[in-house]
Amino acid sequence: MSDTMVPARELTLDLESPAAGGTSIARHDGQVVFVSGALPGERVRAVTEAGPAGRFLRAEAVDVLEASAHRVPDRRAAYATDVSANDRSGGTGFGGMEFAHVDLAHSRELKAEVLADQLTRIGHIDRSVEVRPAPGETDGTDWRTRVQLAVDSDGRVGMLAPRSHDVVPVATPPLAAGALHDLDLASLRLPGVRRLEFAWAGDHGALIVRGTPTDESIETLENWLPESFSLLTEAVGCESGNDRGSGDRTSGRSVRTHRGRGARGKGRGHAAPGPAELRVIRGSRTLTETVADHDFTVGADGFWQVHRSAAELLSSAVISALPDRVESITDLYCGVGLLGIGAARATGAPLFGVEGVDTAIEHARANAGELDARFLARSVDRTRLPDSDVIILDPPRAGAGKAVTSALIGSQARTLIYVSCDPATLARDLDLLTAGGFEIESLTGHDLFPLTAHLESVTVLRR
Repeated sequence: MSDTMVPARELTLDLESPAAGGTSIARHDGQVVFVSGALPGERVRAVTEAGPAGRFLRAEAVDVLEASAHRVPDRRAAYATDVSANDRSGGTGFGGMEFAHVDLAHSRELKAEVLADQLTRIGHIDRSVEVRPAPGETDGTDWRTRVQLAVDSDGRVGMLAPRSHDVVPVATPPLAAGALHDLDLASLRLPGVRRLEFAWAGDHGALIVRGTPTDESIETLENWLPESFSLLTEAVGCESGNDRGSGDRTSGRSVRTHRGRGARGKGRGHAAPGPAELRVIRGSRTLTETVADHDFTVGADGFWQVHRSAAELLSSAVISALPDRVESITDLYCGVGLLGIGAARATGAPLFGVEGVDTAIEHARANAGELDARFLARSVDRTRLPDSDVIILDPPRAGAGKAVTSALIGSQARTLIYVSCDPATLARDLDLLTAGGFEIESLTGHDLFPLTAHLESVTVLRR
């Protein structure tokens, strides 16, 4: 990397193909340019980012000169509080909706191209793939059951601008489902608040307030938030006995939950304490999710699949991939036990689960009920795997990595079911696993993050 600083400049570019992160690839004077807000086949006027000279440039489309047939009006405008804040390409400037301007069906085709490309370039796997829509999907705008929103220095609630800490105010949570969809954010002013984290499950929700809110901000939220939501705040050093609410008093640790996203919590599968205790203002520390008529307790700040249909879909996909006879199951990065418990209930096989977050393991033990199940709170890459013929893994975006894939290759497992939220790390891990003797039986993409650059995939490997 050169120390030479390159100023921002305006370029006219022809877009060639999709790239990771929801961008499209163009070339200028032989240099690759990753352009956001554009589509393959378009000609755009774009402004590059200023910064150190590198092997490639990043740019934002500011004017579409020749539009793709797959371009639609930018959906972010429906959430903006100030239409005058729109950028010159018709967007509203906030991140988290990389395909806001793309026809939904075509966005899945772009994701499939990116997944296939990553498999080829990183995993040395030449395989066509399909990215399927989620069950009951309509327009891709009503699926998020977990939403994180930033709060600016004036207390206004919004989304971060792409690759920036600037907050773009929004009127309602983008892409939200259930009661989250109906929350009116425009009137809120919350001094001292840094971030709001919403979750919704069934008929109840939770709001976690991050930062150092003033008493006035807390009172505002108590009056504003529907009664169907619990309210919690960060309270470093606060004893749970001081909680004002009458809900669950079990110890809770903060773990960032969003993948897309949002991303999975940093701590999933890696033993580390969360950054702060949570203080209950009203309600409970936990939510109840129901999958296949089985209830799962999850912390208000714990990891759970974000799309309203994801937990049911992924659990079903794992069960469908199980061999006819299962002796035992190991579930790595198990969280509160969703995938492993579903598989154990379907087969009656004993279950061993590993997760790096203590409170998730506490919930997994309770969620397993009367199953023959054992759970361990430990970093996955430091865990000796038991002799199981089936291993399920659902790692964070960093993937499994060399230590875990080596353990998988050295295990007794004949079947691996790998649930991934990142094509690049999946491709890297599959390269190692296939070189170690596993064969890919199936690999299916699922569009569980519509209108964003993210996707989920399920890969079944046998040997």
